[in-house]
Amino acid sequence: MTSEECTIEVHVRRTGESILVKVIPMVTTFGDIIKIICQKMNEPEPSHFYITMNYAEEMEDHFVFQQQFMNQRFQMIMRTKWLLEFIAEQQMGRQYVKLPSVPVVTNYEIPQRATTTDVSIRTSTISQHNHSKLENADEQKRVILGDVVRSTIKRIPRQDVQKYLHKVLNKSFDILLMGSPRVGKSTLINAILKKSIAKTSAGKNACTSVMTCYEYEESYTSSADDKPLTCSIRVWDAPGIEDWTQLDITEHLQSLLKEKNPICLIYCASPGSSSEVEHTKIIIEQCKQLDVFIALVVTNMYASDEADVILDTFRTLLTHHSIQTGNVDDVYYYGTVGLCAAVNSVEYVSHGKTMKPAGVDELMIGIMNSLSEEKLLQWCFALMDNGPFWIRAQSRIWKTFNSMKRWFGY
Repeated sequence: MTSEECTIEVHVRRTGESILVKVIPMVTTFGDIIKIICQKMNEPEPSHFYITMNYAEEMEDHFVFQQQFMNQRFQMIMRTKWLLEFIAEQQMGRQYVKLPSVPVVTNYEIPQRATTTDVSIRTSTISQHNHSKLENADEQKRVILGDVVRSTIKRIPRQDVQKYLHKVLNKSFDILLMGSPRVGKSTLINAILKKSIAKTSAGKNACTSVMTCYEYEESYTSSADDKPLTCSIRVWDAPGIEDWTQLDITEHLQSLLKEKNPICLIYCASPGSSSEVEHTKIIIEQCKQLDVFIALVVTNMYASDEADVILDTFRTLLTHHSIQTGNVDDVYYYGTVGLCAAVNSVEYVSHGKTMKPAGVDELMIGIMNSLSEEKLLQWCFALMDNGPFWIRAQSRIWKTFNSMKRWFGY
């Protein structure tokens, strides 16, 4: 060992092991470190991985290791692309193509999306729980689409996976927003997608009288033929419903939900806004009838104690359609029908006190955990540019999976 050479420990999230790597400060790059670890693991694709420092900062391949990094913790994580391919494989295997049988492997991997900012997390369709016996045994055994999956995906022909991805991607995916004006719908969707795709409004005259659509495109390159593919994410902001009749709501929603088949409907209400309970009832009923997942969200939760009252009302309304199947991180789950939660999408300042944004990550995870496979795939595409979310959320989801994996034979 030279005087400059030193040893660092890197935790490999795919296998759970820690690997010692010799590095030379100001010489060894993080790309070199990945290659060394992959050689030790007999992993043929170093490009499938990246390294983070303290689970917070991605160290790009060309970054050079520096002496001041010696006391930091490093993790090697598989990119999120493999999550999407696994979800696609699951859905394709059920509906389109009969996949060849493959042997079960004893280790697990964290499927990841190949972007430079995303960090691995589980985005699964597992049932939520509160560490007590779940209400529904069938829900316990739903297919896991998470950050730890059997590495058999590596042996499934990529061409078969791509057939499904091609089929899914050349289309538009829709998210519906509903709620009165000035409740923070636009601010919330911007925080979720990490894009300023919805214009925020302020003032008493802010009102949307017609359906507004905000659209952006996500690209994906097929690994089968390097062909670039594009899908559109469309966010539909429904008109303020405070002046609608119950018949208006029913007819409008039936038409909208049947036409768009959205990923989900996000309904917002905030302290001080006009929100008719009867209107909300109809929205929930129509969503359930047409099999559209609904997220009831209390926005601007710091503004008033009224936020708790609104949240309790949402919980009561959802209870009419499903038992509460879980309460995790203040997100209340009601099976495949919907969930409710309270958020503050931006910093809240009052009387010289500043409160940080809260609840948005939990809402995003809650929707992930509640969607079916194909809509989960669409939701993941919609969130791809929200790199900070993937970084912040990974540890919580990993912990949840570790407590539940015994149910599924892992």
